[in-house]
Amino acid sequence: MSGKKKESGKFRSVLLIIILPLIFLLIAGGIVLWAAGVNVLKPIQEAAAKTPVLKELVPETEDRKDTSSTAKNNSNTAALEKTIKDQKSEISILNKDLETSKSEIDRLNQKIRSLEKTAEDQKKTSKDNSEESSSSDTASNDKVISVYKSMDSGKAAKIIAQLKEKEALKILNGLSKKQLAEILAKMTPEQAATYTEKIAASQE
Repeated sequence: MSGKKKESGKFRSVLLIIILPLIFLLIAGGIVLWAAGVNVLKPIQEAAAKTPVLKELVPETEDRKDTSSTAKNNSNTAALEKTIKDQKSEISILNKDLETSKSEIDRLNQKIRSLEKTAEDQKKTSKDNSEESSSSDTASNDKVISVYKSMDSGKAAKIIAQLKEKEALKILNGLSKKQLAEILAKMTPEQAATYTEKIAASQE
């Protein structure tokens, strides 16, 4: 029992003689250094921050905050750079599509102009052919009428009576009044009446 008391007494002695003055010295030294402008807590915080269990208990130092902030900024910068790269790529694709569309529009416009020119040429050719045909028909009609003008009225009346009504009227309208009267006189009364009505209607 007395042995235990002796050990306890020795421990107290060691505590009072060595440990307490040491703690006092550490505190006093820390205060002096702090007053001199030295951050005493910084190395302790850094050492504690590297220890897995103590890391959660120790508040972040300015350096750790700066490191964390820099890492976050770097991450944001990388994300922004990736977004910019993607958008540039998209713009490039859109520009290529636009160029393709422009060339396609130019090709279609050229095709339209070509078709319009072809249609205009065909229209012109058709008009020229129509005029030629019309002038040819007029020349042909004049020639036929001149034949009937020189023909005997009796013979002319018989032939005209056999023709289609449209052709007969063309010839009769091209004759002089005297020749017309002679030819109608040689026709049957029914034929003469029919042609007279038609000639009168066409001249109104």
